[in-house]
Amino acid sequence: MEENKKLINLYAKDEQIVTAAIDKIVVDLFNKREEGKNSQVIVLTGCSPLAGTTYTGIALGIAMANSQRKTLIIDCDVRKAIKYKKLNEEASTGLAECLLNDGAKMRDAIYDTNIENLSYMPCGEYSDYSTRVLCSPKMEELIESLRKDYECILMDVPSVAIVPDAQILFPMVDGIVLLSALGETRKAQIKDAKRKVAPFSEKYYGMIVNKIPLDVYRQNVKDYDYYFTDKRGEQKFHKSEAYQKYKRRKKQSKRGGQVNE
Repeated sequence: MEENKKLINLYAKDEQIVTAAIDKIVVDLFNKREEGKNSQVIVLTGCSPLAGTTYTGIALGIAMANSQRKTLIIDCDVRKAIKYKKLNEEASTGLAECLLNDGAKMRDAIYDTNIENLSYMPCGEYSDYSTRVLCSPKMEELIESLRKDYECILMDVPSVAIVPDAQILFPMVDGIVLLSALGETRKAQIKDAKRKVAPFSEKYYGMIVNKIPLDVYRQNVKDYDYYFTDKRGEQKFHKSEAYQKYKRRKKQSKRGGQVNE
């Protein structure tokens, strides 16, 4: 890391339920590669504002880096000034400088993080012309150059519902992931987002739904905590409904009967 260049600290919630959900997404991305798709450069964009795109991108980036893949997160929101972004406040150079300033070098805009194998490119200085900046041929050149250095590149882009920035990037990337927030994102916004993705349907990986209350999650994902551990570090599967069902069946089979569940 260059002298005087700040280390970017990235953190994700250390909760088993969140980790399990992120792991499912990581597996899906690996499966895309198995299907012959590149899945190297991925756009994350919300169907509505505040859908949790940045948080999900960081959590996913950490998970990919933990799997020993060299990963880069790019903050593509050049519409918002650095002072409004906690992660960017220590950064002097970012994406905007790479695209606008001929003297800015790509390596100057990439920062090490506290996570091994994970780097971060901040948005850079605020731009009144962000759409035109992203439309620049330099954007495509930058992505192609980054492909040589990173196995996974996650692009955190403003909501496709309010600005066209994500649509500019759709032709340049390998995968598109939409995000929505339960109870906040409207059906009309989801429909509109899917309409905008439709011309690139072969790149559409699916939608992540955030902000799901735990009771709703429990109703829809049975035995989600089967392998979780308690505060003492002991597995809780023996308390789960699935394990209790298994014990009843085993007990009944010894008696020579059947169990109706």
